[in-house]
Amino acid sequence: MSTLPQTAAPGMLQAGAQPAAGAAARRLLEEVEQAAARAERRRRRRVAASRLALVLVLLAGWELASGRLIDIFFVSRPSAIMEALWRLLMKENLLYHLQFTVLEAVLGYVAGAALGMAAGFVLARSDLLYATVQPLLAAFYGIPRIALAPLIIMWFGIGLNSKVVVAALMVFFIVLMNTIAGVRNVHPELIQIARVMGASERQILQKIVIPGAAPIIITGLQTAVPQAMIGAIVGEFISSNRGVGHVIGRAAGWFDTPGLFAGIVALLAVVLAMNGLVNLLEARAARWKGGAGLSQPS
Repeated sequence: MSTLPQTAAPGMLQAGAQPAAGAAARRLLEEVEQAAARAERRRRRRVAASRLALVLVLLAGWELASGRLIDIFFVSRPSAIMEALWRLLMKENLLYHLQFTVLEAVLGYVAGAALGMAAGFVLARSDLLYATVQPLLAAFYGIPRIALAPLIIMWFGIGLNSKVVVAALMVFFIVLMNTIAGVRNVHPELIQIARVMGASERQILQKIVIPGAAPIIITGLQTAVPQAMIGAIVGEFISSNRGVGHVIGRAAGWFDTPGLFAGIVALLAVVLAMNGLVNLLEARAARWKGGAGLSQPS
């Protein structure tokens, strides 16, 4: 009679210890995640401080070397460039010109990226179609897109449309080739396993192909950001009476080196902002990819 409590006690102790062990494991995991998050924040602060220090050192070296080691006519100096940038903002309505350049670059980027991704998915998902058009893609990709800008302006005129088309063309082939590479880089075994499990083509595309191709596609999107701006600027160089390209071309014609650099600085700020938006997209895509998985179809 007295042996029953003795034999049941170890099982009861084990049953009571399991929830405690699970809670301890969860607390330990939370502590590890918090420590990793703190370490990542410290790393980001160090990287930001290092970048700022590098920029300041380069600007200080430029300021000191200009007029002493290098002819100031060719490279100007940061202080003169900031003065010229302020003059452009206050007296020459730089923001007016900048809005046209940004609009051309953004519209061209969106159109070129959308068409490039759509065409890339279609071509990469069909072996016969890809094999058919691959030589043509290689030929067109080898053509300098800037060389086509005068022809595009002849076709679409000197207004907004021609600059948007030039920017879109600069973006299209980069995104297209990266999309094709990303989609074709997805392991065929995963797709076959998904089909065996009964997944539809939509589920395969959503759960396997897009998450697998996303890193390469986003790399193409990042690479295409400055290309969109280059396309817009080239179009403005060739034929335009507004836009930052027009401002830079006018400064170059007047041999105004500080004004030329000031226009480049304004473009640099816009490109950095656009690239920051693409980086946010990359972060969201990484979280989505981490949570994506092929569930058993019902």
